[in-house]
Amino acid sequence: MSLTDKNLGSKAIQWQAHQNSNSEVPENTMAAMNYAWNLGGIPEIDIRQTADGIIIGIHDATPKRTLSVPEADQDKLISELTFDQIQQWDAGVKFGEQFRNEKVPSLKQILAVLSEHSDRQLYLDFKQVDLEALAALIQEYGVARQIIFAHNNHENCKTVKRLVPEVRTMLWIPARFPETAVETFTHIRQTGFDSLNMVQLHLPDAEEKQSWRYKLQKTFIQEALQYLGEAGMELEVLPYKFDQEDLFELLNMGIRRYAVDEPSIFVELLNRYFD
Repeated sequence: MSLTDKNLGSKAIQWQAHQNSNSEVPENTMAAMNYAWNLGGIPEIDIRQTADGIIIGIHDATPKRTLSVPEADQDKLISELTFDQIQQWDAGVKFGEQFRNEKVPSLKQILAVLSEHSDRQLYLDFKQVDLEALAALIQEYGVARQIIFAHNNHENCKTVKRLVPEVRTMLWIPARFPETAVETFTHIRQTGFDSLNMVQLHLPDAEEKQSWRYKLQKTFIQEALQYLGEAGMELEVLPYKFDQEDLFELLNMGIRRYAVDEPSIFVELLNRYFD
């Protein structure tokens, strides 16, 4: 899908299918990866490492929330379990019966698919992995230019950029406390956005309903967009909730990169915007 701006030039909209709160497919599965790619988006996979060193797609530190795991194993750490153990459990059936028999994928499985499609991209959201092992795996499959590494720790982004310079890096900034988000952005701007290609701002709803829906002030987001553009970088936003009016306002501000929990709804609204 190539959706372009009807007012502000020809820059295509890019969007990430966010995982751990995705409402349309079971998170961190091959079904989720293919769902996003088929819709024209970029899937995200949360990455952790098993006891035997396999990098897998799972958000939480334990399997309890997402996998059909026996009670005795529910609170074990992913880092204490082997890949073969985790493969015994279902990663889709809790989401819906139609996804029964989905398994937790290894990153190798996903990168193998990615390497066969040069037009596809993938976000890697760091949870707990050895970054040197991650870098070696990315290089093994020759997909560095298709990868966006995401974390809220600037030092991890710097490390990945040093290990694999072709990988794009994105620092995500939560905004539960807007003042802290502004301080974090100001700090990384003072570093010259060292080793970064993108910054993602989270957009939780404000406590009280008002004309501007989100906690982060519109003026700050506009300034962040300007500063990043001047540095040759991109701003991504993660609106926790949105309707047509909210999304159109963000698009009219010139934001061209998004992370969303409802990919099909997002695409439908994009199509309306560009009609």
